[in-house]
Parts: sequence; C-alpha cells; structure tokens
Amino acid sequence: MSNEYQLADGSPRYGHRTASAGTVQATTPVTAPTDVAEGAAKLSLDVMAAAIDRRLRSAWADEADPAVEALRTGNPEELAAARALVRLHLGSQRQWRLKAQAVWDQQLAGTLARRRAGGRVQEILALRLGLMAALIAPPAYIVATGPDDLLKLLLAGIACFAFAVAGGHFLTCRARVPVMPNLRGPWLKELREDVVNATLVAILQNKGTPLDPRAAAAARRGWESIQAASQAVGSLNP
Repeated sequence: MSNEYQLADGSPRYGHRTASAGTVQATTPVTAPTDVAEGAAKLSLDVMAAAIDRRLRSAWADEADPAVEALRTGNPEELAAARALVRLHLGSQRQWRLKAQAVWDQQLAGTLARRRAGGRVQEILALRLGLMAALIAPPAYIVATGPDDLLKLLLAGIACFAFAVAGGHFLTCRARVPVMPNLRGPWLKELREDVVNATLVAILQNKGTPLDPRAAAAARRGWESIQAASQAVGSLNP
C-alpha cells in the first residue's frame, strides 16, 4: 500500500529533505595556476581559430557574465597576478600569435616533407618566380616606353592585381598545404581574457579562497571551450 507521506525514493513528502548518499555535487576542478597559461602557450593557430569560432557561436560569450565581472572586481591583487602569469608564459598578444604559428609550422613539417620529396615545393617555387616576373614585366615595359601614359599604367596595375589574386589562389591550391588561419585581434584578445579568468580561479583556489561555484565555473568556461576546440581539432589531424 502506498504511503502518502513518502516519495518514491523513500524521502518524506513534506518537511526538510537532504540529498541522498548517491548524489554527487559538481565541483570546479582545482588546477595549478601555471597549468592554464602553459597550456595556452602550446596552442596552434588552427586551434585558436577553432576556439574563436566556438566562442562566437556560444550564447554565454555574447555578453560579459556579471558573476565573472564581480569575481574579477573583488580580487584585484589576484587578477593582477593572473595577468602577470599569463604574460610571462604567452608574452604580448603578437608574441602569443607567433608561438602559435611556430606550433603550426611544426605540425606541418611532415606535410611539407612529403611535398618536398614529391618535387611539389620546387614546382611551386618556379611558379611563384614566374608569377612575379609576369606581374613586374607589364608595368616595367610601360614605364620604359611611355612613362607619361598614366592611364595605361593604371590599367596595367589593375590587371596585375587581378592576376596576382587569381595566381595566388591557383598556387595555394596547387601546393596542397593547409592555409594559415587569419586571427582577428579583438577575438584573440577575448581568448586571452578567458585564459586570464581561468588562471584567476586557479590562483584563488590554491590560496584557499572561498568561491561561488557558479562564478568559478563561469570563469573557467572560456578555457574549457578552448580545450574542447583543441580536442576536436586534434581528432581531425592524422
């Protein structure tokens, strides 16, 4: 016979109820303050591009989270320490981009070695030299034969520009080497702030500072999104 004073799990229908022993409380993982910055320093350009795309598609990134802003405002010394630690490992934004480019180049070393072994590198070099000669010859001829004919020189310049775009596209496809991603500065800065936020949480946790779990999780959300993008890109690479 059912008991109207008990729920299906045996807990009382009315009054105070406590979580069962099998319930697990979600907690924010504790990491060393240097782990996040060191991980960010190992990202490649394609991972950064994927992380930017993931961030732009995420609703949580549309506006600044008040809980994260309060966490940053309420801990100015730790925030300054987090910024200093991130700068120590990443350098300036330009230096961070160069680090990512070095990782990108290292990852492409095997692909370039295969292209070099197949003679593709020498072929592309010859085509580039031919393209440069084709772009220089018409303006040089016009300047040599009719230096005062500005209209003809302007038309030749426009034609050379169009030919350069088409020729560059052909060479890129012919080389069969992945194109280097173009990272926009403001969006890269947002990724950097995600790294700072996660580093701030790590510093506060390692100091034993009590944290609002929601604020801590929100501050780490950007870094976790970067890690998810890194895993996705890694799964695509041979």
